Amino acid sequence: MTPNPMPFLRRLRLFSAALYTLAGLLTLAACEQKTPALASPAAAATPSVPLAPSTTAATTATTATSADPEAQYKSCPEGYYSGPRPGRVRYTKDDYIWAVTPEFAAAYCMPPEYVDKTLKGAEAIAYKPVYGGYESCGFGGNKEDCGRRVAHGFEIYFKSSQKIESHSTTKYNFRAFYMLPTSAHLIGPHVVQTPSQRQAWDAERPGSQARFKVNGWGLIGVKGPKPVWPIAAFGEIQYIEDIMPGYNYLSLEGSMGYFSNPRGEKRSPSNFVLVLDRKGDKRDDEEKDLTTDYAHVIYLPEPFLNKVRQVDKQGAKAFDALVQKAMGSPAK
Repeated sequence: MTPNPMPFLRRLRLFSAALYTLAGLLTLAACEQKTPALASPAAAATPSVPLAPSTTAATTATTATSADPEAQYKSCPEGYYSGPRPGRVRYTKDDYIWAVTPEFAAAYCMPPEYVDKTLKGAEAIAYKPVYGGYESCGFGGNKEDCGRRVAHGFEIYFKSSQKIESHSTTKYNFRAFYMLPTSAHLIGPHVVQTPSQRQAWDAERPGSQARFKVNGWGLIGVKGPKPVWPIAAFGEIQYIEDIMPGYNYLSLEGSMGYFSNPRGEKRSPSNFVLVLDRKGDKRDDEEKDLTTDYAHVIYLPEPFLNKVRQVDKQGAKAFDALVQKAMGSPAK
């Protein structure tokens, strides 16, 4: 049976809300304001009607709402963004670069600076570098030269109603064991599984099955409908169906450093996209048409992608410095 993370997520949100209430909301009015967040979205969206409404009461309520930015930040129908906002004292630290559609922003009270109408193929996408679960040492024979995998990490939110060609029907997985910080990285078998053995192993463990084609996602530069610069292949880290009402979640990771390829830069792509290969299609990206030959395409906004490229070049420089140090020569 496929594990369902939603009950845990709900308990975690309720627990966090309780801690927030105890720490900062010490008045009865504040506690009453917190209670509707535990109700269903429909109930929360429908204000209670006083038995004897008055102009004075309505004016007081309006003034209180406008004077309380937190109430405004939590006024959206589906939920709210808990990251830093003007006037907010307690918040969740946000290390991501975001791009969201206007519809997603309206549903979850996302900051207006995250909205980009040019995002197509997904409702929201968040980016930050991701790190491997272990460190490898001994580069170049130098015992203390250590390094950890650093990769691009994209977290994508799709509408649950959106149909995308999939490899399996799993509703939840976590495939990237190598990204987990665990002691198991220090222990390894002598015999490595063959692809067929791995498939059989996955078949008995729904949480390990890929939702989409294995390594089928990729980041490419395009000119119009023509792919001209394959940047990197991306692997599936995690998939969660209905992580929030009406939205599925997918996280991907792919190698850094390829934005610095001089030959690719000379091709001057006009845009960058995340693409999902169709089943059985083994053609190179340069042989395909963006509009017809992929199972799915996510058009990335230019300001969002420019920030990703900056991170890529910084990460590539750090890796180059490690390699040069291991080889006993100064980094360029």
